Formats: sequence, C-alpha cells, structure tokens
Amino acid sequence: MTPRLLQFSVLVFYVSKVIFGSTYEQLQPIDVVRTSTVGNTTYACFEDQYDMPLVFWHKANLETKLSLIRSLDDQDMSIKRELLAAGCKWVWNSVPGLISLEVFSGDQKIKSFKKRGNVYSSIITKINSTHWRCEDSSFVEHIEISFENKITVVVEANLSAVMIDQCEKSGDLNAFNGTNRCHHTTYCIYRPGHRPFTAGNYWCACRPGYYSAFNKFDGALVELASQEEIDNKYSCHKCLEGCDVCDGPESCMAKFMWIKRGTFLGITIVCIIFTVILIWFVHKNRRIKVFRIASPTFLIITLIGCIIMYSEMGIMFPECTQQLCVATKWTRHFGFCITYSALLMKTWRVSLTYRVKSAHKLKLTDKQLLQWMTPILVIILVYMGAWTLSDPPQAVLEKEKETNQKFWKCSNDWWDYCLATGEVLFLAWGVRVCYVVRNAESFYNEAQSINFAIYNICIVNIIMMTIHFFLFPDIGPNFKYTLGFIRTQLSTSVTIALVFGSKVVRVMNGKGDHWDNKAKGLVSYEMNDVCEETNDLQTENEELKEVIFKLATQIGLLKNSLMHVNNRHLRKTGCQSCNPITSNQQSPTSKTGSFFKSLGSNSCLVPSTSA
Repeated sequence: MTPRLLQFSVLVFYVSKVIFGSTYEQLQPIDVVRTSTVGNTTYACFEDQYDMPLVFWHKANLETKLSLIRSLDDQDMSIKRELLAAGCKWVWNSVPGLISLEVFSGDQKIKSFKKRGNVYSSIITKINSTHWRCEDSSFVEHIEISFENKITVVVEANLSAVMIDQCEKSGDLNAFNGTNRCHHTTYCIYRPGHRPFTAGNYWCACRPGYYSAFNKFDGALVELASQEEIDNKYSCHKCLEGCDVCDGPESCMAKFMWIKRGTFLGITIVCIIFTVILIWFVHKNRRIKVFRIASPTFLIITLIGCIIMYSEMGIMFPECTQQLCVATKWTRHFGFCITYSALLMKTWRVSLTYRVKSAHKLKLTDKQLLQWMTPILVIILVYMGAWTLSDPPQAVLEKEKETNQKFWKCSNDWWDYCLATGEVLFLAWGVRVCYVVRNAESFYNEAQSINFAIYNICIVNIIMMTIHFFLFPDIGPNFKYTLGFIRTQLSTSVTIALVFGSKVVRVMNGKGDHWDNKAKGLVSYEMNDVCEETNDLQTENEELKEVIFKLATQIGLLKNSLMHVNNRHLRKTGCQSCNPITSNQQSPTSKTGSFFKSLGSNSCLVPSTSA
C-alpha cells in the first residue's frame, strides 16, 4: 500500500485545471472576500452567486493530495476502494479545517469523514460546483468535484475559522497569495489569529531604505483606503543617500568639513600660483650660473610635474565620482612620474660622470637625458591609458567604521597595486643612484639638494601607500583629504624648497653668478659643463682665436724692435722686408699662419757679411 500512496505527490496541477473554470477569471476570490467581509462585523453570504473553490486555493497542499484520485483508472474495484480509503484518510488527517470529506465512485460512497456535531448535509449534484451559505453564524463552503474516472469528491469547510494570508510567498498556490494592498515602498507582514476569513490580516512595514512616522500600517485600514490615500497616507519616504535603514530624514552620509577642506585647497592654490611664478623666474634667469649649471630645462619640467600633483587636491575637493576618480589617478601618478624622473635623470648623469675612471670626461647633454626620460613617460602613459579605457576606477560607497556613516571613495583593484609596486621599485632605483653619488661635489650643492629631495619623496610615498592600502583603507573623506594634503605638501612643496630655495635666494641677493668657495676644487664631474649651448661655445672659441693672434703679432713686433737696438750685425740700410706687416700685406690677426712664417724668413735679421 505504501508505494501506491507515493502517487499523491504527482500531478499537482491536474486537479486545479479540472476544478477551476472560466468563472475564476471573471472574479478573483479576494474580491469576494472584500465584498462580503471588509468593513463588516458580520458575514454576508451569497447562495450560488459565486462559483469559486476557495478552500482548494487556501489549502494548497490539498491539491497535491487529491492528485491520486485523478490518476486512478478503471482497475479492479477492490484495489481502487483501498486506495481511495487510504487517500481520504491521509487528506482528512493532514488538512486541518475540514468539517466534511466524502468520496464517491459513481453513486457508491467509498469513504466519508465528518467532524462531530456537523449539521451540514451534502447533496451530490454530479457536476463541479461551489456553494457558500451561512448557517449558525458560520460561513460554510460546499465544494463538489467530479473527475473523468467517475470519482466524485465532496468537501465542506467552515471558512469562518480560516485565516487569509495575503502576503507574498513564492511557490504558494494560495488564491490570496500577494493580494495585499501595501504600497510599493512597504512590504507585507502576515498577522495570524486576528480576524478570520477577512481581508487585511497583515501589516504594511517600510522596506529597507524607506522610513515613515509610523513603524507599520494596519492592513485593515489599507484595505478600506483608496489608491490616492495609500499613496499619500500609507506609504514610506525614501531614506537619504547612504542609508540602508533609517528612522527619519537624517542623512547617513559622512559630512564634509568644508571650512577645513577649503583651507587646504586655498593653500594648494597659492602653491600652484607660486610654482607658476617660479617657472617664469627660472626661464627669465636661465643664463645665470646658479640656474644654468642646474639645467633650466629639467628645472622647468620638475615644476610642471609639481603643478600636476598639486591639482590633485582640487579634484579631490568635491564629492567623489567616477570621472573624478580617473582624474585623481592621472594627476597623482603622472605628476609623480614627471617630477621624480626629472630629478632622477640629473642625479643619474652625476652618477655616470662620477664613476668614470679614465682621463676622458663623459658629457651627457640635456637632449640625451630627455631621450632617456621619454620611455619612462611613455610607459606610464600607456599603462594609465589602458587602465582608463579597459577598467576605469569606480566610485564606490564605503562605510566608515567609527561613525558607520557612508561616503564615496575611489575603488582600489589590481591596477592600483601593480602601479604602486612599480613606483616602489622606481623609488628604490632612485635611492640607489643617490647613494652612489653621496660623496660627489657639485656647484652650489646641486647634487646634494636633489639627493635629499629624492630621499624625501621616497619616504613620504612609501608611508602614504602603507596608510592608504594597509593601515587605514576605509578612513573617512575628511581624514583622507587631510592625508592627501599632507602628502602633497611633504612630497611636492618640500621638493621645491630643497631644489629651488637656495637658488632663488642667491639670485635675489645678486649672487647668482658668483661661485662658491669650493668651485676651484671640483673635478671632471661638475655639472656646469652639461648646460653649455653649442652656439655660445663656438662664439667664445672665435673670440679666443682673435685674442691669440693679436697677442702673437705684438710679440713678433716687439722681438724685431729689440733685435735692431744696438745690433751691429744687422744691416743699417733700409729693408722693405724688415717690416713684416708691409712686406706680407697681411693683418696681424691672419689665421693662415703666414705671418709667423715671415718672421722666420725675414732677411733683415740676417747678419751682415761685410762685418
């Protein structure tokens, strides 16, 4: 018998197709309940007016259990009788609320179950039908279902004790499932045991992210309200941005300290203006020795990188968005690469010349250094471009641990970590180069100033990376902006002060063209040779040749004059060739060298034979 009873779990929807006709599509069960019960203290029954099996919808598990009855064919009556009896017993014991259950095979009653004291009578009509009636202040539903295999099931239930659940439940075949009238900003909470067989046995509570002056609304009142009243009176307001759950209109977003941020931004703008003025100052005084030996081209490139790094504070000032995140990454990393590369190239040039062991002096021009610097900038441009086009940084909503307030921040992914690793390696190379030239001397302590600047940039960036990625990754926006300002000032402003401070002071004091005390002791790696221009060197060489020729002419004339004084071995007669200028018709500054040849072949200097 047990294997046959397993057939109760199949053919779930067959009974529903047989039971429910087109009348269900005309009028929903919940509409009948609302018409007869909502707002009334007593039931209003309608005999034979509605043809809808409410019990089968409300007791969804009854459909599954009755599926075996439909599956029985015309087999041996003894086996059929045993199966029907077992099935009816199972249904009667497992479905509470039934007051009568009868099963007929044709006109013969197979099994009958009734509760004690049941006064309702069943009348077999041989057709599928539903009857509602009021008896003894009870609301009774009488349902008759006839199957194709000549089996009829008669069910009666006292609906006065049935609680209607109108809340949404996935997979529930209950006819009242999801029939609540809660506003879309609220959700339904079932309230059992309050009002049997009436609509409104639920609460309408605000959904997460919404709030109201009331925690929840009574479903009975919502059932009686019009749609306009539901929209205005029984709805919830959306929480402000960042609030998953809220009790009122208070914001859950972290508040910006605009005065503090504005102060930091104002200081940064002053620094940018000062840097622009400094670029003009360096360009104007580029031929003064204190700037000329330091390569004005690289000094200006360094200042341009500093301006780009300063601009990060302006981008971080408003609330974070995706576009601002992309701009922040570009200004931070590209500005750092420009400034650090310019300083490192100059230090690297000192390192190469300092390590030369031969007598030949190694000279690296600014053009050559720019050629070495270009691949570094191209690499960072390609990396940032690929990052921006393929997987740009996103603005994500983050919660601050201390205050539980939320704020928008730029996301960090493997692009950030790879770039941070590359920058650490780049900084390590710069520290190594600085260590190599730690004992190198240069005019105006140029090499030492750059070394200190590189050391400072390395220390500040490593500390800030540690704070940003490991120590405090979820700090609030105000603290994050403060750290950004500190990083910018320590890495950018200090660099400008170290590299340009002493130079500007010298120029302002009128000592920009004066050598310091140790200028005479510098060896072949001094930095002034690298910034001379080719046109200036050629002009100076021409002038030097002119001076040398004039000096040689004066020496020759003086020699001839001294030889004639009281020299009895020379002829006294006039000699046209004794005057080298006249005889050769050449300028003393001639570059052909014939003047010096004439001095060696002058016949006036030949001793007289007569003597």
